[in-house]
Amino acid sequence: MENIEKISVINKEKLNGEFYLQSLLEEALGLRLITDADIERIQYECLELLANRVERYNGDHSSSIRAEAAQSIMTSNLYTIGISLKSYSSADDAVKALQETKAAELYANGRKRIDTMLKTAKALHSKVLNNMVDTGNVFYNETVAGGIKGFFKIYDPDFEAHEIHITADYPLCNPIKSLAGIEFIQKYLESILYENAFCRNFSSDDIHHLLCGHDEAYQELLLNIYEPVLTAAIGCVVAGEDVRRLNLTETSLLFLNSLLKGKSKDQIYTVFLKAFDELKSIFPITGNLQEQYIKTSLRMITSKVIVAMELQTLDKLFLIASYPENKPKLYFSFGDKMDNKSYREIVEEIMQCRHLSDKITIIKEHIRSLADMEDILLDAELSAHEVLAVLRELDQPEIAALSKKYPFKSDLEAIDLKEQERILSKCLYDFIASLPEEQQAGLSKAIDMLDISF
Repeated sequence: MENIEKISVINKEKLNGEFYLQSLLEEALGLRLITDADIERIQYECLELLANRVERYNGDHSSSIRAEAAQSIMTSNLYTIGISLKSYSSADDAVKALQETKAAELYANGRKRIDTMLKTAKALHSKVLNNMVDTGNVFYNETVAGGIKGFFKIYDPDFEAHEIHITADYPLCNPIKSLAGIEFIQKYLESILYENAFCRNFSSDDIHHLLCGHDEAYQELLLNIYEPVLTAAIGCVVAGEDVRRLNLTETSLLFLNSLLKGKSKDQIYTVFLKAFDELKSIFPITGNLQEQYIKTSLRMITSKVIVAMELQTLDKLFLIASYPENKPKLYFSFGDKMDNKSYREIVEEIMQCRHLSDKITIIKEHIRSLADMEDILLDAELSAHEVLAVLRELDQPEIAALSKKYPFKSDLEAIDLKEQERILSKCLYDFIASLPEEQQAGLSKAIDMLDISF
């Protein structure tokens, strides 16, 4: 009988992890576990605590404070009390503590717990830094290393315990819900630690080539690295491929599609769990927490498989490695530039012309290299209409070379470009879009294979 768990009246699933105290009071009041008088007393004690913290904030010099700062301190206080209340074995016990313990005491207990969590988070970060995935993805490197270091430098547990002040841009496979402050950071680092540990079972080269199967420019994309690695590993086990190399093939995808087609979500998850059991016999997956994290990830991946099967996009989920370095290359030189004096004279002559046909004639007569043509397109103050007219006079290899150097970018991406560079980039995009589909496909392939020199 001693092992029977105590049944809690409050359903913890209804409580908000970020605003724990507020949601606990709301649930307790609705269930009549506390009275209106209890609420009034707790509110009064929280206001007393706020006054005390404001004095500390001002250094005893003044009681005046901006409303925004006071609100932030109050939110921080409530968050810290919530940290204390989460230490109780059940939500019902936490409500009892609210009835029997002053808010100031609960705050002090919560503040001590935050100090302990900070030490734990710093130790976790050290482990993460020692076990990072060797990748060129900028969001992973900047967030996991630099971003978290920034948090520890500016985190203020006394007055802004609920804040993180950083943008944790790198996404996790299993998103964190309803946590803030040090709780969020600790959970984030634990998740990264589990994800890193799994990814380090594979070589950085194999992970790189797998991610190239998603996009050869994945280094600049906001994506989670662990999810496609886990997905590919499970796929390899199910399809009988070399899991150590994440070596999925077109034949693997056909097999997976045939095996999973028509299965329910639970049935697919069961297939993946069986594959995971086999995976554990191959790689050192230690600890119940890491195993639970992977199982949660598999549930999420299972949901994506259901959608992918309906859309017939399973290849977007189970990636096949790509090897950009093995693709054939086309080499193209922009050629030599004419001397500066001659070039300036030609630019001035073009700018003085009123008619487009005259400008085209000058360019045809004097421009002999793509290097000079590029400069003319940028320096001669040509309108978009005129740039398009010049592009129509060029050969497809020249269009491909210019497009390689000036790829189309959105307004946000092109913010650092000069005005004439933006015009050229947009005109190249519009020119290619105006071509027949067959020519567009040929140019796209050429641009992808092109290696240009200036």
